[in-house]
Amino acid sequence: MRMKSLFCLLLAAMLGAACSTPSRVVWTEGSTDPDSGRATHTLALVNPPAGGDWTLWFSQFRTPVQVLEGEGTIEHLGGTLYRLAPGKDRGKGDLVLKYEARPLANQCRAPEGFYLQRKGKKPVPVEAEYVFLPAEPMPGFAWNHVDLSVFDMIPRLKKIVVDPAGPSTTAIPDDVPVTYVEGQRPGWYRITLNGEVTVEAADSDGAYYATVTLDNLRRASTVPSAVVEDWPDLPYRGIMLDISRNFTKKDNLLKLIDILSHYKVNRLHLHMGDDEGWRVEIDGLPELTSYGAYRGIPVLKEDGSIEEPDALMPTYCMTPDRNDTETMGNGYYSHADFVDILRYADARHIRVIPEFDTPGHSRAAVKAMEYRARTTGDTTYLLSEPEDTSKYVSVQDYTDNAINVALPSTYAFIGKVFDGLIALYAEAGVPLEAIHVGGDEVPEGAWVGSPACRALMEANGKTDIGWLKDYYINRVLDIAEAKGVKLAGWQEVGQHLEPATFDRLRKNLAFTNLWAVSRGRDQLAYTYANEGVPVVLSNSSNAYFDFAYNPSKTERGHNWGGYVDERRSFSFLPYDIYRSVRWDDKGRPTELAAAGEGKPVLSAEGKPFIIGVQGQLWAETLRCFDHVTYYLFPKALGLFERGWNASPAWADTTQPDDPAFVEDFDRFFTTVVEREYPYYDSIGISYHRH
Repeated sequence: MRMKSLFCLLLAAMLGAACSTPSRVVWTEGSTDPDSGRATHTLALVNPPAGGDWTLWFSQFRTPVQVLEGEGTIEHLGGTLYRLAPGKDRGKGDLVLKYEARPLANQCRAPEGFYLQRKGKKPVPVEAEYVFLPAEPMPGFAWNHVDLSVFDMIPRLKKIVVDPAGPSTTAIPDDVPVTYVEGQRPGWYRITLNGEVTVEAADSDGAYYATVTLDNLRRASTVPSAVVEDWPDLPYRGIMLDISRNFTKKDNLLKLIDILSHYKVNRLHLHMGDDEGWRVEIDGLPELTSYGAYRGIPVLKEDGSIEEPDALMPTYCMTPDRNDTETMGNGYYSHADFVDILRYADARHIRVIPEFDTPGHSRAAVKAMEYRARTTGDTTYLLSEPEDTSKYVSVQDYTDNAINVALPSTYAFIGKVFDGLIALYAEAGVPLEAIHVGGDEVPEGAWVGSPACRALMEANGKTDIGWLKDYYINRVLDIAEAKGVKLAGWQEVGQHLEPATFDRLRKNLAFTNLWAVSRGRDQLAYTYANEGVPVVLSNSSNAYFDFAYNPSKTERGHNWGGYVDERRSFSFLPYDIYRSVRWDDKGRPTELAAAGEGKPVLSAEGKPFIIGVQGQLWAETLRCFDHVTYYLFPKALGLFERGWNASPAWADTTQPDDPAFVEDFDRFFTTVVEREYPYYDSIGISYHRH
């Protein structure tokens, strides 16, 4: 009788488990109150666990949240990590919360990555269903189709002299010998086509660019007799890819390098260290990648705070644990991987610029070195001070992402990273042009509560905490100069420095990226160049490719600095940045005639210091490699065109729709549609269709 009872109980439990319905989320977008500018959204957890001893984790772009109805709370823990906690005395049935937050800029900004975790159990994924408000389609820019010649390509060829009477070329050989000539500018080449093909070049770069042009010409069955002469206007033509916030795997990165070489791009700036991840192996600092390249659900403590015992907390895309390889949250390039990447890029005449952002935007490194100290007892490379009571919140909502610049261990760490990067480039046999150290967005309040910083300032007779930046820059310059390495940084790296520090930095800088060159902050680029600082224009208004193509609610991307499409990138003028936005974000013509009044003018002496242009692809909204290519192509092609041909015929026009601009853009965009769309289809990548 007892055995029969146990069997019945076991059978009932098995049947109950088999018939249980998993939890799921239904998230409903709410309309925006015109008075408050806030929206009321609904988050429903269908079939939640019984009781209140569980947490629903999720990721949400930062927004103040106020629960208006429902038995539970929504708490922001840092970065983009949030948790929903049920009320302790809630009843049975679905849990429905109505909460007030910012309206969605677009649908990719909705909460995502839901994981349900009972106390003491592993988190399990929860499927989410979204109910969005109706989204109206957004019209794009107007353009007119034009007839193309076989010589139309991106970037555009400088000079083409066609001989109608000469013989056509029907077959372009795979290997065309190159004759090197002196007295030409870097990257110059000349192709002569008259039934046969000959190539002359100024250098190996020019010879390579000639092969790219010949590859484009092979798309035609016959090529008329002609002489093509071509060269780049700007020596630096680049793309920055953020692999810290979300990671691009090696095979996908190599594919991207192939595509970039198709457009004669010659720099790939890899943003490898930031708050959300460290993505390259550094010899002697294994924790940077064994810990700092992974994310996982943190441990929730009784006081509501969290611990990150074996990985960084998830952000931007949720990762339940360090073994999850499906998302872009986890991963890094091993020593061997990075050497392969460097060699692969070098063979395609692309130099890789490594960046680890400092002293702000450094949470992954800070936490990785804390993990090292905690697990090994080694504080040689510690970047934080346990006694530091500084209170701050960074732009991305972190309270612990700034390196302590007073600690000797900070400079031991930086020296170790420099040594690791130098060794990787030496093994690959490729030049290390610069190590990019970031330098941007140190949160206000960092270092204020640090005993080490206070003691350092007192020892040097300083009372202004801003002096710590000078101290930091000089210490990093000590390291760079001793190791024979040039530095690079974002525009903030050179701001608010004492004259002597700035002069020393200027002499060492390979370049600085000027990103905030719009919306009243566009005066620094030419001020820097006129002072002899090498500038790579990285305009947010023209070259932030993580911005959405348009304001459509269904279009992915950011909008904090506006929208960037093919026409916006094509409008970019390196030598007249004030006239680089011909239509605003709502498609209205801008006033170009007076755009630069009262602002610094690029001098003849400063012009050579505008060394290049670069597009930025920040990874907060990327979730897969399809997103990488969709955001870049064809949006980035206008930038590639302008890096090669920096002074278009319409540069001095003051009407946005001047016929010279319209004619040039129509030919450019016809080339995009007729030549580049088929190219993307042939290599199987995702891209945006106008």
